[in-house]
Amino acid sequence: MRGAAAALAHFRAIAVVAVVAVAVAGCSGGDPPVPKGFTEFRTDVYAFAHPTGWQRENGEDQRGRPILTFRGPATPGGVDGQVHVGRLDHYGQNLNVQLGQFRGLALMHTYTIKADRAIEMEGAARAHRFEADYELVDGNGSRVPFTLLGMYVLTDDGILLEFMLRSPRRGTAHARLPEIFNSFRLID
Repeated sequence: MRGAAAALAHFRAIAVVAVVAVAVAGCSGGDPPVPKGFTEFRTDVYAFAHPTGWQRENGEDQRGRPILTFRGPATPGGVDGQVHVGRLDHYGQNLNVQLGQFRGLALMHTYTIKADRAIEMEGAARAHRFEADYELVDGNGSRVPFTLLGMYVLTDDGILLEFMLRSPRRGTAHARLPEIFNSFRLID
């Protein structure tokens, strides 16, 4: 009987190790979970999550390049948050050109840049993060403080991505900007 009890104990230990291994494997691989109240948007190159209910708009910039925008609910001062994604396939320049353009525009529009640093991103040749504060004037002439979180990503395949988030600091979306920002990833 003693041998049977030892065998049963050994079997249970193996079963526990197997269950733990499966649980750890399930947590460590694959896509990150979508935050509660969010919806994932996925393309062939990137994916991110945004608050469910935000309205998608496809557009083009002044040069005819595709722009994707998700807008939060309307507020008296505008919208309560925005995700803007620009994509330029076959970007033939150094990422420093785009970073310099952003810095110049930020200066021209009196943004206060709070963060300006290189970041690591899987699948990216280079990636760079910006955080800035600025003000817009609403339809009533009131100044509305905004926050911008953004990144430029140059993929290993030479695709330039511009991922920018904007929200009024007093808006309900403001607290969710880090979740949106941190959900951005490249698809391999």
